[in-house]
Amino acid sequence: MDGYQYLIGGTLCLLMSLYVLLKPPRTLASKFLVLFGLAMWTWEISSFLYTTAPDVIASANFFRIMILTSHLGFPLYLLTILSVGGKSSGKTLLLILIPAVAQVAIMSQDDYIVNYEFFLTQYGWTYRVVSFHLPFVIGGIIFVGYLAGIVIALVGLIKKASFPLLKRKYLILLLSFVSFQAVGTILSNALIALNLLSPIFHLGGMFKFLTIISIWYALSLREKGIPLAIAGKDFSQVYSSFLTVFYNSIISSQLGEEYFKFTDFITKSKIENQVSLAKDKIDFVEKEDIDLVELVTSNLRFFDKNPIADGIADNYLRVLNVASQNLGWRFEGVVKANEDFLKKSDLIYGISDGKFLEGIVEDESLRELDDIDACLKIYKRILLPVVGKIQKKPEFQKELSKHHLTRAVMISDYGEISIQGVRERLVKLPQDEQVPIAVERFNSILSSVYENLLMDPKADVEGILEKLRLVLTLNKERAVALGVYPTLLGMLATKIPKTQIHRLYFDYLQELVEERTRELKEAQESLLKSQRLAAIGEAAAMVGHDLRNPLQAIVNSLYLAEKKLESSPNVDLAEIIKTMGEQVEYANKIVSDLQDYARPLKPKLEQISVQQLVNDTFSTISAPEAVKVSVEIEEDLDFPKLLVDASFMKRVFANLVMNALQAMPDGGQLTIRVSRTPETVFIQFQDTGVGIPEENLDKLFQPLFTTKAKGLGLGLAVCKRLVEALNGSITVKSNAGKGTIFIIELPSKALSHQTS
Repeated sequence: MDGYQYLIGGTLCLLMSLYVLLKPPRTLASKFLVLFGLAMWTWEISSFLYTTAPDVIASANFFRIMILTSHLGFPLYLLTILSVGGKSSGKTLLLILIPAVAQVAIMSQDDYIVNYEFFLTQYGWTYRVVSFHLPFVIGGIIFVGYLAGIVIALVGLIKKASFPLLKRKYLILLLSFVSFQAVGTILSNALIALNLLSPIFHLGGMFKFLTIISIWYALSLREKGIPLAIAGKDFSQVYSSFLTVFYNSIISSQLGEEYFKFTDFITKSKIENQVSLAKDKIDFVEKEDIDLVELVTSNLRFFDKNPIADGIADNYLRVLNVASQNLGWRFEGVVKANEDFLKKSDLIYGISDGKFLEGIVEDESLRELDDIDACLKIYKRILLPVVGKIQKKPEFQKELSKHHLTRAVMISDYGEISIQGVRERLVKLPQDEQVPIAVERFNSILSSVYENLLMDPKADVEGILEKLRLVLTLNKERAVALGVYPTLLGMLATKIPKTQIHRLYFDYLQELVEERTRELKEAQESLLKSQRLAAIGEAAAMVGHDLRNPLQAIVNSLYLAEKKLESSPNVDLAEIIKTMGEQVEYANKIVSDLQDYARPLKPKLEQISVQQLVNDTFSTISAPEAVKVSVEIEEDLDFPKLLVDASFMKRVFANLVMNALQAMPDGGQLTIRVSRTPETVFIQFQDTGVGIPEENLDKLFQPLFTTKAKGLGLGLAVCKRLVEALNGSITVKSNAGKGTIFIIELPSKALSHQTS
C-alpha cells in the first residue's frame, strides 16, 4: 500500500502554516491562511490514514474527516483572499461560514457515507461514488458554490483594485487557485473516483501546499522601494518625534487633564510597552509584529473623539506620510475609514502631497466655521499639497516675512503647517478688515509661490494645478463666499503665462456666467408667473362678478320649474332640470375657485368639529354606492373641535372628497383619518383609486395644472392657499394604480381644548 505522498504534502502544509504563524506581520489574512493550512494538513493526515486503514470501517471514518476538511478549506480560502485588503465585516464572515456549518451538519449524518463505496487496491483503500442522495447533492452544491464564489470574488477584486500591486496580488491568487485547486486537486480526485486515473497520482497534498505558497507569496508582495518588513527605524524615528512634540506641548502649557490625555493616547494606542521617556525626548521602540494600520487608525480615532490643540493634529501629518509610504495600497483603507476627521483636521490635503484628494467627493468641514477660521483653513489647504516643494525655497520664506500677519505661519521640517498664530493676529484687527486683509496678503504670497513653481522648466505643471483645482473645488462654497476663489485665480492668471492656469480661470468664469444666467432665467420665470397670476386674479374678479348674477337667475328659474313640476309631474323634464342644476353647481364651483385663488384671504376663526365638517361635506356631495366612506379619529381626540375658518375647511374637504370620488369610478374605499402630535393635527384623505403618476406629483398644486378633461386646474391650488392661510400645509403621496393620500397638517393651536 502506498499513501506516503499524503504525509509529505501534509508535513509541508504544517511547516508552512507554522512559518506564517511565527512570521510577522500577523495580519487578518495571514491568520486565515494559517487556519487554511492547518485544515489542509488535517486533510493530508486523514487521507494517509484513510488509504492505509486496516479495514473498511476505519477507512470510511478517516474518509469522512478527509472530505470534511477538504470542504472546509474553501471557505477558509475565501476568507483569506477577502482579508487581503483589510478587515472583513461581520456580515461577510457570517455569509461565508453559514454554508460551511451546513456542510458540517450534512456530512456528520450517518447516511451521508452510504453514497460512497470503499474497496482495497494495490495502492490502499480508495472509493467511488455509487449514489446521489439528497444530503450528498446539497453538500456538492455548496462545494461548487464556494468554488464559483472564490473565482467570482477574485475576478471582482481584480476589477475593483485601484492599486497595481493589489491587482497583481489578486491575479496571482486567481491563477494559483484555478491551477492548483480547480484544475489540479479537484480534477485529479474526480478522475481517480471515476477510475479514469490511477490512485498513485493522488497529488492533492502537493497541490494544496503549492496553493499555500502562492497565497503567502501574494501576501508578501510590497511596493517597489518598500522593504518586506515595515521600515522600522524610519517609522520609529518619525513616530518618536511626534510623541515628543505631543508631550512637550503639554509640558509647556499645563499638566493635569492635558497630561492624562497624553497617557490615555498611549494606552488606547496599545503602545505602553514601546514608549520610554528620555531626558529630552520620547522614544518609541517598534516591534516586528506591529500592525501599522491598527496603530494609525486608533490614533486618528482618539484625535477625533478627544479635543486636543490644533497643532498636535497638524504634527501627526509626519506619521501619516511615513505610514502611507510603508503601507502602500493598504493605506487607502485607513484614509477611507477616517475620511471625516482627516478632512476637518486638514490632514487629507497634506498626505503624500495631496495624493488622496481625488478620492474625496465633497468636503463640508468648513460649513460650521466662522469666516476667519474658514478663510485661513482654505489657504492652509492650498499650501499643504505643495509645501514640500516650496518650504526650502528662500523666495517663499521671504514672502512670508514681508508682513506681520504671515510671519506667524509656522512650517515644520516635515512640511506641517500651523496657522494658529495668524488667527491670533487677525482677531486684533477691526472686524470688517480681518478677512479682506487675510485674502489680500495670502493671495499675494500664493501668486508669487505658484509663479515660482510653475515657471520651473522641470515642474509638473498639470499635477500642481490639478491639486490646486481639487482644493478649490472641494472648498468652493466658502472660497467663493469669502472672495478667495475668484481673486486668487484672477491674480494667478495675470501673473503666470501658462495655458493651464488660464483654462482653470476660464472654467470658473464660464461657470459663473452659467450660474448668473440660471439665476436670471429663474427670476424671469418667477416674474412671468407673478404676472400670470395677477392677470388671473383680475380676470377672476371680473368674471366672478359678471357670472354670479346670471347663475343666480338660472338657479331661481330652476327652483320655480321644480315647483311647477310638483303639480304636473314629468319624469323626463325633471331629469333635465336636475342635470341643469348639477352643471350650474359646477359652474358656480369654477367661479368660487377663481375668486378664492385671486382674493386676499382673511380667515375668520371659529370652533367646529371634524365630524361636523365631514357631515357638511357629504350633505352637498353624494358618494356612489360603490364607494365606502369611513372616518377614523383617534380615541383620545373625542371628535375634536378645530379652531379654523369653517368656510375654508369646507371648501378644502369638498375638493379633496370630489377628487377622491372621481379617482374611483368603479368604486373603492375613502378613509378620512384624524390624528395629532403635541405640535400638529393631521387630517388624511386616503382613496384606493387610480393614483397619480410620479411625474405629476410636483405640479399638482400649481394653478391651471390639470389632467382632467374639464376643469381649470385650480381646485388643489385653492386648497393649498386656504390651508396655508391657516398656517398649515397640504402634501400628497400616491402610487399609480394603488391610490392617493392627501395630508393636511395644522398647528396644534388649531385644536380647541373644548370637545363636542
